[in-house]
Amino acid sequence: MSGIELENRRLLEKILAVLKIANNQQIVKEKDRILRNDTKKQIYLLCDGKNTVSEIAEKIGTSQPNVSQHLSSLLESGLVLYDELSGKRFYYKSLE
Repeated sequence: MSGIELENRRLLEKILAVLKIANNQQIVKEKDRILRNDTKKQIYLLCDGKNTVSEIAEKIGTSQPNVSQHLSSLLESGLVLYDELSGKRFYYKSLE
C-alpha cells in the first residue's frame, strides 16, 4: 500500500468514526454489550489518549495482535478514536 493510499485509508477511518459519533445514542446503547468482553473492556479503559497498541498490550499482558483486533472492533463501533503523532496511534474514548 502506498503512502497516499495509507493516508486516504486513515482519513476514511476517521471520517467513519466521526459519522458514528453523530449517532451517539446508538453507541451508548451498544457500549455495555461491546464491553462485556473483559479484554476489550481493559483495552477500552486504557484508551486515554496516552497509549499506543504496544503500550496497551504490555499493560494488560497480552499480544499486540490481540489488542489490535479488539481495537479494530472498538474503532468500528465508534467507542474509540485515535490521533496519530510521529507515526504512532494514540487511542482515546469517543464518549468522554
